[in-house]
Amino acid sequence: MNKQTNKNLDLELKKFFFEKAPELLTRASMGWIYTLSYEKDFLIDNFYLKETNQSKKKKNIKYLKKRSFKQNFDLFEKLQSFFSIKEKWKFMKEINTKKNLGVLNDSFENATDKVALQLAKKFLSSNKKLNVLVIGAGCCGLFFANNLKKKLGKLTNILVCDNRIQQPGVREPYSRNWLTNLPKFLFTNKVDESLTEVFDWFSNGNYIGVTLNMMEILLLQSCKKNDIKFLFKDDPYDDLIKESNVDLLVDATGGKIYECYPSHKEKNILLKIPTNQNNNEYLSFFLKEKNNYHYPFFLDKQIINYQFKIVGIAENLSTVISKYINENNNDNLFYIWVGKLNKELNEVLIIVNIKEPDIEIFYDLLKKRICIKEFEFFDKKTKSRIDNRIVELIKIILNTKTNLDQIYLEPPFSYTPRIKLFYKNLPTYYDRTIIPIGDSYYTGNAKVGNGLGMHLLYIDELTKAMTKCF
Repeated sequence: MNKQTNKNLDLELKKFFFEKAPELLTRASMGWIYTLSYEKDFLIDNFYLKETNQSKKKKNIKYLKKRSFKQNFDLFEKLQSFFSIKEKWKFMKEINTKKNLGVLNDSFENATDKVALQLAKKFLSSNKKLNVLVIGAGCCGLFFANNLKKKLGKLTNILVCDNRIQQPGVREPYSRNWLTNLPKFLFTNKVDESLTEVFDWFSNGNYIGVTLNMMEILLLQSCKKNDIKFLFKDDPYDDLIKESNVDLLVDATGGKIYECYPSHKEKNILLKIPTNQNNNEYLSFFLKEKNNYHYPFFLDKQIINYQFKIVGIAENLSTVISKYINENNNDNLFYIWVGKLNKELNEVLIIVNIKEPDIEIFYDLLKKRICIKEFEFFDKKTKSRIDNRIVELIKIILNTKTNLDQIYLEPPFSYTPRIKLFYKNLPTYYDRTIIPIGDSYYTGNAKVGNGLGMHLLYIDELTKAMTKCF
């Protein structure tokens, strides 16, 4: 890309980010206010506990042996070959485990790491195109790549990198088997049409229906079809950034590369959020900086709570489950949500809050995703220490589910909101502008819908601003 276009792009990005910043701060605060209003009994005091538990979640990567893969597999063509919606759905649920199809391969699968890196540099070497390096092949990184490619076509080269790998050249499976709440308009005319056709098969009307990991797989395959390249390797990407003609870096890592950002001039910021239409009543938050992000505190207490999910509950079980929850939920221990899939596929999701004394217990019990049946065999003494309502709810599910139901308890996670604030200029890394998207910008709260859906809306607005320069 020539220098003038590059300069214009930097100016347009700066204008966009700083004009949008107040709106993004308001969006982010919706989750904080919800937690304070409805889940204050589950806020934790022990910050050290959070840090300790997070460190336990780190995993040791063991690479698998090199294996051969089926070439030129077309997921969309394969899905068309199935007659019924249930057959298509079954295949999509199993796609992560079908290792011989090469679905999770990068664009340089037959090359060594060294050769793959050289090929990636060559791909980003054009002086006439916008060369974009997206770091993170999750939902936001993939959506950004697909969306920008649809808008700019041959005017841009996009490479998406990820270091969450099974082995060099092969990404680890997408594991978040979570229901989504994403309207179709977020995708219609914004991504490749092959994606929206699949969404139509599974949805109940106005929502995409598919689970989060299905959406990620579909976006990945659609990107590949549209000449977006991928590089999956464990090493940092500094060499690729320094030694190529990258014009723009996009951080879609969920905040994992925070060290790339400078610290903010203001370490502690008082933020008043209006709570009525007249703007004369406020909630006052202190935003405190840590690791180049600002975290919200209310009355000197950080907004942070722990939860786990129960997934895969058939919709026909919802009446019995809802009755129990409605009668035993005065403190909002449970959050129940009915999915947006068509009737024959639809499921219910339950998010369970965890009180501080139980966090350690749940981290020990749910080190990985487990079948709900396994809960019966946990130590009785341990279960007696858990909030009895959780134990009773699981009993009800076990007593009403069929043998065909595949219901799982997911590992605990924390809602630890944060936001990236900029001071005067956008950050650079090796002299390249770097912009955050998705959870790299701010973390949303699934219960108020200020997370993924709003992230995708923002990404589309961002790419529209970028296209003004071309």
